[in-house]
Amino acid sequence: MVAVFVLSGVYYFSVDRSAEFNGEEVYYNGDTYVMCYGEYSQGKRIAKTKNGWNIHEVEEDSTHNFIVARQFLDQYLYVNEDYVIPTGGTISAVVWDGYYITDKEFCCEFSRIIAKRKTDFAYETEGIFLLNDNQKMKQVYLSYNECPVATNFAGYMGKVNGQWVITTHISDDQIHPDGSPKAYTVECYIIPDDFIECIENDLKDGNEILKNTF
Repeated sequence: MVAVFVLSGVYYFSVDRSAEFNGEEVYYNGDTYVMCYGEYSQGKRIAKTKNGWNIHEVEEDSTHNFIVARQFLDQYLYVNEDYVIPTGGTISAVVWDGYYITDKEFCCEFSRIIAKRKTDFAYETEGIFLLNDNQKMKQVYLSYNECPVATNFAGYMGKVNGQWVITTHISDDQIHPDGSPKAYTVECYIIPDDFIECIENDLKDGNEILKNTF
């Protein structure tokens, strides 16, 4: 909480310094928060710790079940230990490379893709995050049952050799006997034409970075 006082025409800001942060947990407003991972938008600062960490709200969460601890370039997502993050149910948001899609038709179609996906083919790559003419893939996270933060990793979606796909499995880090890294094996499901139309229609009015990528 930030309080504002006006004395003789001068604004003074009083920052809530009651929060505590020990690296693993955040204590704020009488609640304990534990670290989690997901896609979110950092909101305004709501508190500050004595050891120099700023506590921010998450823009998508007015309840403060999720908060962000930040210091310089480091920032971490935390969730109230009493809040149960939904890991199934109705998809309420698809977050694709940080772009929130909450359109009900899109979420419904994406749910169908998740249920149907199977491995149609596999390929090797030095890194699935690398963008080139043959590979343009972006991370996808899901939110279920109106959870304000998308915490469920659903794989990578994009184009491989010009074909729309979503991953079904990505091999773990592996190395050759000489210590050099092996290529990753990526297994993919080919997205049906009817959902491709849904993706491309959403991109027309959506995120400029994704639009320029694909």
